[in-house]
Parts: sequence; C-alpha cells; structure tokens
Amino acid sequence: MAKQTGLTDNFYIDGHDLSGNVTSVDTISGSKATLDTPVLESAGMVRLAGHGSGEISFTTWFDDGTNLEHTALAALPTTDAVVLYTRGVASNSPAAGLTAKQINYDGSKGSDKALTLNVQCLANGVPLEWGVLLTAGQITQSSSGSESSKDDSASSSSGIAAYLQMVDINIGTPTITIEHSANNSSWSTLLSFTAIANGNEPAAERKTASGTVNRYLRITSTGTFNNAKFVVAYRRGESVDDTAY
Repeated sequence: MAKQTGLTDNFYIDGHDLSGNVTSVDTISGSKATLDTPVLESAGMVRLAGHGSGEISFTTWFDDGTNLEHTALAALPTTDAVVLYTRGVASNSPAAGLTAKQINYDGSKGSDKALTLNVQCLANGVPLEWGVLLTAGQITQSSSGSESSKDDSASSSSGIAAYLQMVDINIGTPTITIEHSANNSSWSTLLSFTAIANGNEPAAERKTASGTVNRYLRITSTGTFNNAKFVVAYRRGESVDDTAY
C-alpha cells in the first residue's frame, strides 16, 4: 500500500457521527503495561506483558445541533462510550475501536474567537482494537436484507470483535447481524447486535464471538424498518492475543 493521508476519515462516538465536527484526532494509542522480572541468568531486564490499554483523544468544534458534538459529549456519562475512528470510508479501510470512559470535556476559546473542545477517552476493560470496516463507511439500508460479502482470503480460529455505530433510523427496529461463510454461498449467523428501535438511536455496541470465523463475511439485517444508517467494523482475533474472543 502507498502512504496515506488522513483525508476522508470518519469519527463516531455512541452512534453520533462527529465526522463534520472533529478537527483532529490527537491520540490513538494502544499500549501494554510491563512487569519487570529481573533474573540472575539475564544481564538485561526481563519483562512480562501486563494489562493492555488504549486511548482515543480528539479536538472538536463546538456544535449544539441535533445529535452532534455537544449533545454527544457534554453530559460526561458514567457509562462506557463506544468510539470508532475510520481511516477512510471504503470496505476494508483500517478502523480503531475503543470501549472507553470519556473523562473530560474541556473547552477553549481563542483570541480569534474559535471555540474548540478537547476530549479524552480511556479504555475500560478492553484495549484499543485496530480492525477494518465491513461496511463501505456509513451505509443506508432501506429495508432488511444482505449486503455484498467481503472475502478475507482465509478463515481464522480465535473469534471476532465487532463494532456497530447506529446513526439514524427513519422508522422501525432493525437487527444488524454479521454472517460468515466458508464458500460465499451457505451462510450462518456469526454474531447479532442488539435490536435498536427508532427513537433509541444514536446508539453503539461492541460484540464478540468465539471460535472459528469463516473466510467470507457479510452484513444482514432483519426486522421491519426504513432507512437505517450505520457503520460496522471488526477485528479477527489472533493466536497471539492475551485472551481469545
């Protein structure tokens, strides 16, 4: 792949599409604590991997429009926030997902009268996860059905973690599922996100499934609804992970 800029990136938190508000993503950090374990036979320090962590921090313009920046961030909720940054808007574009505590909402008004806010989100229980988009950025499904499949070239055996950002629903209650297939013909449900009714969006969720994840993946929605706007990203688990999904 060629070098890339950060143009045409998107940013979501708890189903709020802040792509038109966020001016910079200041930190995307995945980190691992280390435990120092010096031993007599080693001349250098021996270290073991400890807890994983993560952070996504960003700067945003003030915007008190419906379901935009101020609505999404000002309350400083005690519940977890589900954050998703996407490096591009095509299927298979890199995406960073984080289940986090939003710990601040700090405003600054400069002499030029620009009003910006700085927000820090710190991982809560799950480290930062780099995956890819399953949808082509934010998509709109007019009714229930399946999207085109995505070929990941091979199956994997360590589960999957997936992120849903439900931005808007016109009417009804969609259930978004990820299906998998070994042959791109016979499909089964890999995981299902919680059904979201019109009026309960914006909303977001992280879900996991364990075991084998087949080569092909696709989005399938069920329920009676109209014009659901959402994004799905995922990460296949790896054998070197601390714990399998």
